[in-house]
Amino acid sequence: MRTRRQGNDIVLTVPTKFGISENVEYIAVKGPDDSITFIKKEKNIFDEAAVKGEKLDATPGFPDDGRQT
Repeated sequence: MRTRRQGNDIVLTVPTKFGISENVEYIAVKGPDDSITFIKKEKNIFDEAAVKGEKLDATPGFPDDGRQT
């Protein structure tokens, strides 16, 4: 694979053999050795709840980690 310039962006074309669907958002993370890892972007349940005016309470679902607060 080779990068190419498209306007103000650098584009990396991913071959179809990787099985990635169209219009899927990814987050790119650059490592200390200039490697790049792509992570599929998931929906943010907190943002969705805020838009709906809902409040999320996750405390009952989290196990006690044993730390003193």
